[in-house]
Amino acid sequence: MSQGIYIALSGAKLQERRLELLSNNLANASTTGYKSDNISASSFEFALDESMTSDGNAYNGTYTKTRQVSTDFSTGHIKNTGSPLNLALDGPGFFVVETPFGERYSRQGNFSLNKDGGLATSDGYKIKGKSLSDLGNGNVNIDSEGNVYLNGLKKGSIEIVEFEDKNSLKKEGHSLFAKTRDDIREMKPENTAVKQGFLEMSNVNVVSEMVDMIEVNRLYEAYQKMIRTIDESTGQAIKGLVN
Repeated sequence: MSQGIYIALSGAKLQERRLELLSNNLANASTTGYKSDNISASSFEFALDESMTSDGNAYNGTYTKTRQVSTDFSTGHIKNTGSPLNLALDGPGFFVVETPFGERYSRQGNFSLNKDGGLATSDGYKIKGKSLSDLGNGNVNIDSEGNVYLNGLKKGSIEIVEFEDKNSLKKEGHSLFAKTRDDIREMKPENTAVKQGFLEMSNVNVVSEMVDMIEVNRLYEAYQKMIRTIDESTGQAIKGLVN
């Protein structure tokens, strides 16, 4: 098979991956605290590969591949909701969430009270902190440092953490992030403030995502046309040899 087809095929597969990410971003444009995923131009590279064929024949050639998918951790629009259990983080910090799989991290602050009167995510996971129970017995106020007051008296605090490198986190769905390694250190929130009565919305730019989706579709069609052209040319060449 012509090397050109492999190059065009790898380019088409790359656009398929971009389309998946764009579609997921758009689907979560209204998801609280969602962070968009992207493949930047600097993530593309050309490489040699010997295992792109499925027929057992080694292929030595150049193709396009994606080095990594990156998450945009920029802060989304912070919306005033007025609900005392809605919390937004103004800064790079994360809430610590206790799940059956261990501690996870989230920017999604649309909390509710669980059966113990503690703060919980929309999926029922407990928010980590000190003395976060029985909060349904009065007025709850939370200051910028995450200290929790019940009826004017300090009750406890919400745990907020920051990371030196947020790219050391990976998505796990449901707006949760996990560490990619066990040795990644959590830091105290020196640059993060809690805002009660607010929610951080998704940082997806819908207009930009739609423009990128149009570009991806056009590039995919171009690669398809390239593959057909190369295939037809190869067929003509073989037909000429046979005749």
